[in-house]
Amino acid sequence: MEQPTSRFERDTAVARVDEHRFTATIDPGWAVIDGAAPNGGYLMALGARAMRATVPQPDPVTLTAHFLSPPEPGPIDVEVEPIRTGRRHATVGARLVQDGRERVRLLGAFGDLGTADGPDRMDRPPLTLPPVEDCVDATAQGLERSREGGFPAPPILVRFDHRWPRHLAGWAVGSPVGHGEMGGYIRWADDAPMDTLGLLVVADCYPPAVFNTGDASLGWVPTVELTVQIRKRPAPGYLATRFTTAAITRGYLEEDGEIWDADGDLVVLSRQLALASR
Repeated sequence: MEQPTSRFERDTAVARVDEHRFTATIDPGWAVIDGAAPNGGYLMALGARAMRATVPQPDPVTLTAHFLSPPEPGPIDVEVEPIRTGRRHATVGARLVQDGRERVRLLGAFGDLGTADGPDRMDRPPLTLPPVEDCVDATAQGLERSREGGFPAPPILVRFDHRWPRHLAGWAVGSPVGHGEMGGYIRWADDAPMDTLGLLVVADCYPPAVFNTGDASLGWVPTVELTVQIRKRPAPGYLATRFTTAAITRGYLEEDGEIWDADGDLVVLSRQLALASR
């Protein structure tokens, strides 16, 4: 087992049972609602930690998860299937199984982003966010509202230091921006270093972008499938993020994400398919 040095590493730690089987414990501190199912990005990171233990490459350059049924906090098994190991990438599958039931199916390619070399080109415009000091401390506000008797702060919220631009933070107090967008600055609450496994959680840790449309009829937004592509190991400092939803079709919606590091480099692109329930 890896020796954890941060809350995230401790809560995604895995223990090897045999060559391709691991055990882990789902921590309740990564749920969107206290006592509910854990966050999907957290489950991806937990599975990816076991997957990378079976291959020589350390970084998930792309990982896709299909969420089959929500697990509960407590013990879970990770069954890893190495598919192919090449010079640059290793392809790996995994199943997260709890109480004899498969909960999440993962398929990913792992590489070494520390030694990656090749051409660079960027036609995607960088994010334009206000300075961190001008943003809302969404973590502190969530805790304060909870202490004053409001909606309890989501457990996963306090795992992070969230700083949201004011125009994107209004949805939480009844003033949505009017279109599907979320984002801002983010880092671990304990200021631990962010690695490529942590980026999997960042790609899924915001409230659904569709909540900022102002459509009060929208409720729970469960993820069907999530793909996270990681381009680079992030530089230290706040990450800058943007997540958008542009279309809902008979209850299905997409959410596209981009994450940039403190050096201004694009480190993640993500897309998920989710359901808009009423």
